[in-house]
Amino acid sequence: MKVMSIIGIIWLTFCLGCLIGFLDSDPEASSSFGLLGLLFAIPYSIVGLMTSNKQTNITHDLYDLHSLKEKGIITEDEFHAKKTQLLSIKTKF
Repeated sequence: MKVMSIIGIIWLTFCLGCLIGFLDSDPEASSSFGLLGLLFAIPYSIVGLMTSNKQTNITHDLYDLHSLKEKGIITEDEFHAKKTQLLSIKTKF
């Protein structure tokens, strides 16, 4: 998903460059590139960043879960059940 965010940032930069470049010579083209930047780049960036943050939280949850197992708070079976549940959430994204 980080690739999606990078593509969004590159596309936004390209559209803003064209917006500024065509501003004096062709205002219609300039406004079209501005709209393309808003319609595509910003949502791609937001979705990519939100998804990557969610995956980081799952990794942190797995570390916490392992810590609980090592301390004897949860059993091995509970650990594997919760781990399977967390990893199935991760593959949905």
